[in-house]
Amino acid sequence: MSTISISELKKKPAKQWLKSASNDDLVITSKGQPVAVLMRIAAASVESTRALVRSVRALQAQTALLKAAAANGTAGLSMSDIDAEVAATRRTRRQK
Repeated sequence: MSTISISELKKKPAKQWLKSASNDDLVITSKGQPVAVLMRIAAASVESTRALVRSVRALQAQTALLKAAAANGTAGLSMSDIDAEVAATRRTRRQK
């Protein structure tokens, strides 16, 4: 997988970086951190590729939630504990 910074990407003509991305995905970085991936797709697969990317984003969000739950100690809550917490929050909101 090739890597290019945003500033390099701005300097290179589109033909150049498209040629470099033709055989491999191109990771775009900003200040050394990856921010995007440029990849070739066939015109016929645009919608299926977009659906796949949405699925990956959903999995990333789920992973982030699981990590946050583990970090704040809520990962081990039972469904009844969660229901009780939701009910208590709703009662508090109604009283306001």
